[in-house]
This record gives sequence, C-alpha cells and structure tokens, in this order.
Amino acid sequence: MTLRSLFELHACGGPSAEFVEQFTARWHFSDWDAAEDHWQLIVNRLLQGRDLEGLKPGDALRIAEQQAQTFAVSLLRSPDPTRCPMCAIAPPRSAPESRRPAMEPR
Repeated sequence: MTLRSLFELHACGGPSAEFVEQFTARWHFSDWDAAEDHWQLIVNRLLQGRDLEGLKPGDALRIAEQQAQTFAVSLLRSPDPTRCPMCAIAPPRSAPESRRPAMEPR
C-alpha cells in the first residue's frame, strides 16, 4: 500500500477534496509540486511516531494520512494566519517550472 497523492485524495471528493484544495491553494499558492512534496513529508513524519508502532503498514499509513489531514485542516481553519509546517522549516523553492492545472471544486 502506498501513500495516496493529493490528486488521489481530491478524487475521493467531500472533505478530502476540500482539504486538498485548501492545502494547495492557500498554503502553496497552487504549486501542486510543493504541496505534494510537503504532504508526503508530513505523512512520513507521522509514520515515524510511536502512536503507529505495531500496526500493519497499510493501517498505519491510512491513520497517518487521516492525522495529517485533521492536523492541516485544524490549522487551515484557525482564525490566526498559519502556513504549512513544512514551508516554515524548509527553504523556499525557486519558482515552479510547470504548474499543474487547477482542479475544479466538487
């Protein structure tokens, strides 16, 4: 089982699609490559936590994805301006060479 990409999450519709739209647009200024990189980093950091030790790999991955979404949504909905936790610690990337097309909201 592999980590679902932001495109795969968006295709699920509902809250997952809303999360992806906010995560990419608000935190990453529609830079899908940066958003995808940071999504993977956040989930991988959660997978390294002790809370997921002893679980089957597929179960741990789905829990880490859900925790990452819940964490990000809580920050995105906070009244104070926030930024992506990975953007806060990672050096800024150069301008993206190619942008992926914006997805239409569901």
